[in-house]
Amino acid sequence: MPAIPWRSFSAVEPDREYLAMASRLPLVSHRTIPRFMRLTLAVARQLQHSPGLVDYSLLAQPIAKTFWTLSAWQDQHALATFTRALPHLQVMKDLRPHMRATTFARWAVHGSSLPVSWADAFARLNEAQAQT
Repeated sequence: MPAIPWRSFSAVEPDREYLAMASRLPLVSHRTIPRFMRLTLAVARQLQHSPGLVDYSLLAQPIAKTFWTLSAWQDQHALATFTRALPHLQVMKDLRPHMRATTFARWAVHGSSLPVSWADAFARLNEAQAQT
């Protein structure tokens, strides 16, 4: 399944440093996919109003029960504010029992390198997973 195209929310300064974040979200069961997708829509609506979001993309492989997120933020504070706010905070609590081990990667990226490629995100997620 192709990735949801990048959705941009603020102008990018080519020489500025931003924070990129990627996640790998594997589900335990295919039965959880409809609920996961419904909750993902709530988080997507939250993203549209999140201060400090530069852009994001989502990738779904439902047959593999695995979903990925890739986003760029103005800074760590903006990302932390988003992750601690509702509905994201509640969605993560609700889904935790239905997830296998998740993987997250964060790294600095220059505006001239945005949007981040999925190939780069996968490499960083694999690196992060190998370190655990």
